Parts: sequence; structure tokens; C-alpha cells
Amino acid sequence: MDLDRYNYLKMRDIKLEYSIPEHNLQMLEMLIHWIFQVGEQNNLEIKTIELAAILSKLYLTKQQIYSDRAELLGIASLMIAVKFNECQNKIQMNIQDCVDQCQSQYSSTEIIDMEVSILSLIEYDANITTITDYYDGEAVQIDLVLFVTLDSNFLYYQKYELYEAIRNFYSQDTSNLSENIKHIISKISTKIQELTSQDENNTPKIQKKTIKKKRIRRSRIYSSQSITL
Repeated sequence: MDLDRYNYLKMRDIKLEYSIPEHNLQMLEMLIHWIFQVGEQNNLEIKTIELAAILSKLYLTKQQIYSDRAELLGIASLMIAVKFNECQNKIQMNIQDCVDQCQSQYSSTEIIDMEVSILSLIEYDANITTITDYYDGEAVQIDLVLFVTLDSNFLYYQKYELYEAIRNFYSQDTSNLSENIKHIISKISTKIQELTSQDENNTPKIQKKTIKKKRIRRSRIYSSQSITL
């Protein structure tokens, strides 16, 4: 990757300044999983899912929100992310799509108000670096990107740190890596081992795969079941 681009991405690589209260972490994980499910059902880019997750995380570090409003935060974050990142794929997500997605649990006014609240918090600048931005044409290790995005244990790392850890996760030689990156790699490995050791409880294994280039298409956001927090 070009050094100037790398430095630019690091400059816009947001580190969470405040911690999320412990009692909100489970709610956050369930919310990010819900965002992922909506994104997967609608064939959204991995960057879009990441960005929506980042917006939700940022909001929860600075604002108190109750569990019955979590889905409202999620759908508003996803709407912003789709507008910012899916223009080239001509994916539409209007306010009625959002209302339908949440099974009319929230009104269009509530969703718009939450969108404005999120945009105000980020000063109307959604150009926030995601892990996938660092790949810059490389094949994205989508399994591990999603893994660290969905797991709150990796909440406070910057995206370039997670990228370096993911890129070197399957490497046999990590001697040239910083201790921090090695620690993240070890943490990912430990978490995966914990999950795969629970196969008898139907916990899915991590599958190694890469993301493929999508066809440009025109589609609508489809409705899915709501989360229960």
C-alpha cells in the first residue's frame, strides 16, 4: 500500500475515547450481530457492515441508550453506512425500508432523529477508516474481519492494529511484529479455540475464506426478524 494512503487511513482510524459500560456490552454484541444479519441478507459490502458497527459503538461510548432502542440505533447506523458506501452498487435504503426492517417498532421520525443524532456526534463526517480499507485491493479475510468486529473483546483496538493482526494471523513467522500485534493474534486464536471447543453446543467454527467482488446491482433492503435484547 502507498505510504501516503496508509498514513491517511491511520489519521481517520478512530480509537474509542471512552469505554462502554459493562452492562451495555452484551447489548452491543447482539446489536452488531443483528446489523451483520441484515447486511448479509441484503448482500451489503463488508465495509458497510463495519462502518455501521463503528457508528453504533461510537454512539454507545458517549450516549446512554436502553435496550428497547438498540435496534433504532442499529438501523440508523446502517442507513448512514449504506448511503456512504453503497452508492456504487446502487443499493437503496429509504426511510420506509428502515421502518419495515424494524417491523414498524419505530416511526420514520424516530429513525430520522436518531440518524441526525449519530451524524451530529461524528460531525457529519462518515469517512471513518474500517479494517477492510487497509486491504487496498488485496483479498479481504472476511471471516476474521467479521470475527473481531462482532466480538467486544476487540472493541478498543484501532483498525490498523486489527488489520495487521488479521493479515499475519496465518503466518508462520511473526518475529518482525510488534508485541501488541502478537498479543492481538494470540487473543484471536484463543477466542477461536474457545468457540471451536464448544462444538457440542452447536457453536459454529470459523471458516477461512475471502470475499469476492460483487456484481453491480440495484436492490432494496429486505426485512428480517428483530433482535431480542
